[in-house]
Amino acid sequence: MDGNYVFQDSEILNAMEEHHVKGDGSNVTDDDWVNAELSAWMERRKDTKEDDVMNVAITNEEVRSTFGSCSDTPGPDGLSARLIDKASRDQMILCLSHLWNKVWTKGALPQEWKLEHRMLIPKPGKDNYNTCNAYRTVSVTDVLGKRLEKVIVKRLVCAINGNNGRGPEIATFDENQFAYLRNRSATQAVLSLVEIAKDNVLNSQYTGVIFFYFADAFGTVNRKKLLLKLCQDFGVSGKLMSYIYDFLSGQYARLKVNDLIGE
Repeated sequence: MDGNYVFQDSEILNAMEEHHVKGDGSNVTDDDWVNAELSAWMERRKDTKEDDVMNVAITNEEVRSTFGSCSDTPGPDGLSARLIDKASRDQMILCLSHLWNKVWTKGALPQEWKLEHRMLIPKPGKDNYNTCNAYRTVSVTDVLGKRLEKVIVKRLVCAINGNNGRGPEIATFDENQFAYLRNRSATQAVLSLVEIAKDNVLNSQYTGVIFFYFADAFGTVNRKKLLLKLCQDFGVSGKLMSYIYDFLSGQYARLKVNDLIGE
């Protein structure tokens, strides 16, 4: 389109929020409404079952599955995954199980686990490395929190994919989603698109494709609306919801360049 954009990012964002964060016609740009709806969902934690994947205690098997799965880069506390992996496995499982279940039950992470070190990685092929967009950042967090995060992610995927017996009105992952799911890839997404185009060509039909690009997509997501989406459409609740809510609250980061660490 000669370099002209049909819609601005803000227009697309507002339209998507209106569509995905439903509230019986309520205006999702109203922060008071969003906060009230989210608070109501959070209160329902008391009515949840204690034996489903969103509430049951973290098991020793879940703890065991995290060994050997993390990067060996030391976190902000200086601890590395190797230090934990090389310790007495049985004793470490007991310690982590006790610690993580305290966090799980309380629904609040230690503040130290919310600190990130952002490490700068130069993007290849740039003419000028004196600008911020010539780098990408890699987040390094506390190794204990990172391991627990792996357990929570598996439970979240299980709760959404498995529907957890919550009825057909609860949403699951879209069958056409290829990102961030096991055994799915960008290559499969491209092949799927090619097959659609090929079928249309063989049937003398046109193929229309719209591509969206969101600058800083993760950084611009409204977290409370995201949480409300998880509650309303995917039925996430209980201790799992409390953990995610706290995980997305109060995160802070500082840049690390070589041996220099920012504030």
